[in-house]
Amino acid sequence: MDEDELARIREAFAKQPDVQHVLELLLSEARGLTHAEAGRVYLREGNRLRCAAVQNDVLTHRLGSDEAERRMTADSLNLVEPSIADYVALTPSTINVVDAYEIPSDQPYRFDRHVDATTGYRTRSVLAMPIRARRGSVFGVLELINALNEVGGVIPFGKEQEATVEILLTTAARIVST
Repeated sequence: MDEDELARIREAFAKQPDVQHVLELLLSEARGLTHAEAGRVYLREGNRLRCAAVQNDVLTHRLGSDEAERRMTADSLNLVEPSIADYVALTPSTINVVDAYEIPSDQPYRFDRHVDATTGYRTRSVLAMPIRARRGSVFGVLELINALNEVGGVIPFGKEQEATVEILLTTAARIVST
């Protein structure tokens, strides 16, 4: 991401009327920059994570936007559960999973297959990163799903994509945590 693109994104964030719109724009921009097929933004509320924004191109095409959002918006997550998003919120680590169905059993987090099972969607690559307030505390998690190559095949998220998303998260967090 070059300086002009970052300035454009920063300006777009600043023009949003409320936090919800900033989160939705954050998700859209992160997906665009990483070529992610889907994603979620979770906000931390006490000991839970609430799904605040969700986007999925495949399910929107298949089910329509309202039904796709309903099915992808999981119940809030209890932070003691070993989901990827919970782990990111608690540690706060970046998790980059090549195949969500092949997470080694010695990892301290698991992939929750519920959404895939109820929608027929197939999650493969996942990039989950903490959204930090200015003082460093985690107030949310950005979860990107299924990075796509030029021909639409699912590939892992790369280190360059992680770095780009980190810049985006820092920019959005300055506005959200103000």
